[in-house]
Amino acid sequence: MNRALISTILIFFMAGCSIKDISKPIVEYDIDNGAKISVKTKSHKILKVSRFKSPVILLGSKIWYQRKSLKTNSYLYSSWNQNFSSMIERDIVDTLYKSGLFKSVFSVYSKARANFVLEGEIINAVQHVQKKSANVEFEIRLYLIDAKTSKLIGSKDFLYRKKCATIDAPGAVKAYNSIIKTFSKEVVLWLKRLVKED
Repeated sequence: MNRALISTILIFFMAGCSIKDISKPIVEYDIDNGAKISVKTKSHKILKVSRFKSPVILLGSKIWYQRKSLKTNSYLYSSWNQNFSSMIERDIVDTLYKSGLFKSVFSVYSKARANFVLEGEIINAVQHVQKKSANVEFEIRLYLIDAKTSKLIGSKDFLYRKKCATIDAPGAVKAYNSIIKTFSKEVVLWLKRLVKED
């Protein structure tokens, strides 16, 4: 057997080892915090939620994990059902709308005029994997801005760390949902205070 043929066989073998099993379906997940938040003190103002800034890797639908070596990878057979940043935006719009804190809440795609704009910046969202445990870390910074004057009314950094029940993608998703549930409540309370002060 000549060298060219051996080389070709080796290349196909190595490529086969690095490609995921196409017969195995990819499981898609969604953020579902299950939070039901309502407030007694309601504003007659309108809020628009802007598109959030985020690291490039979070603009996709991959679920990321990081080992102790600081090497970051994504799960091959698990993903979000849309890009992560969009899911967080959607969840905040939905939570704030249902809370009744504002007269109405729109996403950035609406042409409606608003009294306030909520801007956000996702700093980090990754599952940290150790030998026998894993934790999800989620950090986001929010800014409430007066839509008319562009004046910053308030800003807050939200940082969470939650232990995963299992060291895999389902464990990460469950931890994210728990974090977002707490985050949603804290965002409503924070905005309630700012709107009242304004």
